[in-house]
Amino acid sequence: MGKGLKFYIDELMSDECACGRPKWPKRSFCYRCYVRLPADMRRDLYKRIGDGYEAAYEEAVKWLQL
Repeated sequence: MGKGLKFYIDELMSDECACGRPKWPKRSFCYRCYVRLPADMRRDLYKRIGDGYEAAYEEAVKWLQL
């Protein structure tokens, strides 16, 4: 079974990036990880949960190899 919406909400609201560094709640990644992403991936992280955010987050994590 895949990750549920709660996983993505919890990740978004946490104060820890997937890489382990601190991040601001309501941000997907810490600044260091975010700026490494290509512009189109950054843009896709602004999609709403339930409307494409989940796929954008997973693609970004995979691209960053976290």
